[in-house]
Amino acid sequence: MRIKTLTTTLILTAFLTACAAKPPIIAQEKTVTVSGQTLKFGGKFDVEKKKLELTVNGDALMKGKFPPYTPTQNFKANYKELKIASSCYFGSVLGDQGGAFGVIAGAIQASKSSSGDKCELFVDGESVETLYF
Repeated sequence: MRIKTLTTTLILTAFLTACAAKPPIIAQEKTVTVSGQTLKFGGKFDVEKKKLELTVNGDALMKGKFPPYTPTQNFKANYKELKIASSCYFGSVLGDQGGAFGVIAGAIQASKSSSGDKCELFVDGESVETLYF
């Protein structure tokens, strides 16, 4: 009887842990036309793993993980002879650190109005759109 109770407890714990995982934050897709090509930009951010993925027309072209205490991430890629780049700032990366550091980082970001999570998108060196997460 003890083994059955232990097994049930372990299965229940594993199930509840899996349910507690936060879903990724999905950016609202933005569509632009550049050099006669329609580009649909999108992205998702895994809050727990601090992983960011940016897509162009559904293809995951740019992805990476934020290093500790670093709220910025820059990507470059080529897509159908176009040079695509992004400059991302994720204030939540610092604010989620917790403790005194998180409080100080949050206060500094609020004073600079830069606490949002966003990626500015560039095509051939020109800013074309911004994704907000």
